[in-house]
Amino acid sequence: MKTILIKPKGGKIISAIFVVFFILFLLPVVFVYTHTSGGKTFLLLFMAFAALLFVAGVYFQHAILKQAKKAESLFSIVSISESGISFPEELEFEYGILNMKAWWSSSGKSRSYHVSREFISAGTARASNIPFINAEFKMLITADGSGFVSAPAVKILSEPYKDVVFLFLTEKGKVDANGTLVLSTDNDSAQIIVKGVEENIAGRVYSTLNKARKVKIAISAPESTYEIPIAEGDNFEFSYRMLPEEKILIAGGYSVVDPNRIRKYLNKREVAMGHGEFILTGTLDLPLRRDVSESITFNVSLEERDEWGF
Repeated sequence: MKTILIKPKGGKIISAIFVVFFILFLLPVVFVYTHTSGGKTFLLLFMAFAALLFVAGVYFQHAILKQAKKAESLFSIVSISESGISFPEELEFEYGILNMKAWWSSSGKSRSYHVSREFISAGTARASNIPFINAEFKMLITADGSGFVSAPAVKILSEPYKDVVFLFLTEKGKVDANGTLVLSTDNDSAQIIVKGVEENIAGRVYSTLNKARKVKIAISAPESTYEIPIAEGDNFEFSYRMLPEEKILIAGGYSVVDPNRIRKYLNKREVAMGHGEFILTGTLDLPLRRDVSESITFNVSLEERDEWGF
């Protein structure tokens, strides 16, 4: 069983840089204010607005670090085994599904990373043990952290560990897939035979390429527009594991855990993993014209699903 504690990297360093940047930004404004006779009201309002932004930024960063410390403190005293989590004392918590979506937005030359979180509660309980639940999860995360995560989770309600979350990723499941994709143009053709092999989506590509550069294979999901590339070439076999090799328990602060950090802590460039419906797309990569693509849906099923039991 793999356990992951997600921490915000460089939190104190970022806070220090933020303070230094604010001081360097404010010094010229103060200089202008003290050496000019007009426009002081505007400068005062500007400094007040800048100070408000600074306080908001410091508060947000402090909240993130506080949640991270709570998670680290709780993680250090729990007992974790294949069967679940044991606390030294009873804690109150919510159990249910944690849904997260992440995306980037651009404004001029700057880019911002956004995360929306929703905890869908199935109930609350108070206990000193939480069993590891084998239930459906699903995630698709690109190399820049965009995508979504949906997983069974527990959210602590008791102080001093309030808002610490645990996510449960089971290794159990089976890929159900069987089909053939045919791609063709006037000059190129490819046949992609797709099948499910235990926890893997696998296949074989046969192609005759003249103008096309290669055949690309990617995985996506109905919930997202993002695609995860898994293989490319002309004539080749491919296999991609849709489930972890072992159980995974992820812990962290509610506002700290996000798709990009999960991707990094899983040591993966991109992630397509979990249960439910996925889409496999084969594409003829054509220069100077629109690519030709065909898709097939497949499912990853969990035959024996656990209930929370609280």
